[in-house]
Amino acid sequence: MRKQSFKVGLIALLFTSISCTSDNDSNPNPEPNPTNYTLGGVGPAGGRIFYLDNTNHGYEMAGSLGTAKWQNITSLGQATNMAGLGTAIGTGEANTNLIVSTLGNGNYAAKLCADYTKNGFSDWFLPSKDELIKVYNFFNTCGCESINPINNYWSSSQGSNAGMAWNTDFMVNVNTTQSNNWTFELQKDQEVFVLPIRKF
Repeated sequence: MRKQSFKVGLIALLFTSISCTSDNDSNPNPEPNPTNYTLGGVGPAGGRIFYLDNTNHGYEMAGSLGTAKWQNITSLGQATNMAGLGTAIGTGEANTNLIVSTLGNGNYAAKLCADYTKNGFSDWFLPSKDELIKVYNFFNTCGCESINPINNYWSSSQGSNAGMAWNTDFMVNVNTTQSNNWTFELQKDQEVFVLPIRKF
């Protein structure tokens, strides 16, 4: 009886050992290291990376979607007051979601970004004021290329009242600086270029 118990125990031990080896062999490699993105390089959705943090995450931008109004209105008296829209980096996505949920369907800046898809990625949004300034600063200092077209672009941040929203003028020259309004408030019924961005 003792010898039989010893044999059964030995067989069980061998079976456990083989089973563990088999499990390890089915997944022999650890998770791959994340891609090392570079400022100015190509992002996971194929956009241009204009901002990176110290965790190798950041923002990429797609090309211009053409021009649109911030809100589809014919007069400023029709403008919707959008309380709760942020200006800081990290608020653009929430801004876009709030604008679209409030304004609904239409051909306006935030909706164009929310509906945009590139290389299978559909999480694009209209940048906040400070996110758009990051785009401006990148193209103003990198020396790699210019944004196209060089013109004014909407942010998703509302201005000082219901009829105004922040935009940035990318026409960089000696007469265009931050102190003399390359980022400024503009009436929401104006046609301005739209630039979608996304986080990764």
